[in-house]
Amino acid sequence: MKNLEKVLLTVLMAVVLGWTSTSRAVQYDFLSVSGNGIGGNFASSTFTSGNGNGVIDVTHSSPSLSAWGTLDNINTAIYPSQFTTLFPGTGQVQGHLAVSMYNDFTTVTFTLTNYTGNLPQLVFGIWNTTDEITLPAYNVQLLDASNSIVPPTTFNLIGNQDNTTQVAGRHMMQLNTTNGDITAPVLINNAGTHTDAMFFNNIPVGTKQIIVTGHLGPLNNVGDGVGYYFAEIIPEPTSIALVGLSLVGLLTVIRRKRV
Repeated sequence: MKNLEKVLLTVLMAVVLGWTSTSRAVQYDFLSVSGNGIGGNFASSTFTSGNGNGVIDVTHSSPSLSAWGTLDNINTAIYPSQFTTLFPGTGQVQGHLAVSMYNDFTTVTFTLTNYTGNLPQLVFGIWNTTDEITLPAYNVQLLDASNSIVPPTTFNLIGNQDNTTQVAGRHMMQLNTTNGDITAPVLINNAGTHTDAMFFNNIPVGTKQIIVTGHLGPLNNVGDGVGYYFAEIIPEPTSIALVGLSLVGLLTVIRRKRV
């Protein structure tokens, strides 16, 4: 190999290694959602990873057969959703819709055992909990690796944001990670509806389920309408892969020049 070729190869390796040693901005990908379109205790939906990390199954349950609204588990009713301020580049995304009736008790369960990605990096989002009744009306708990029900004490708030393709929130939603209660004490828009969205990561390794219960006081015969979302970090190409591809490209150019 000529001296010039050796220099070019050395420079290329240094540049590529320099690129890969510096982490790029984290990019997220929201999981897609499909469901059977049936509400109530027979509801079934599935979040599917677009990065090969398996699925998250969703079920609803209640001791009452009338605890669910007509749009319960009709996920298309909140498509498109959009949260590009917190998650730039994600565009329009899908979510799961649970419509619980007022003056009743409901549970939405997200089973994580078939999700193979990094749980602490997985993002869990909630949007549009009601602010029209006495709060707290919703509670978040986890089924941990030892099958114990525990509060989400490790949850890390990424941030709050309006769902920009749906209704603007009237209050900012808050989660008390000590006991799992959801409240909405901060007014952000007098003309808004219910609440904005909040997103968390740092789900503990080994967590089997996220369980959201709603014990809603009386109000009307329409129900609430809460959206749920999951997002994951898009994996970066490895340094070795980048170096390999770059070297192949350079050697191809060198060989062509020799011919």
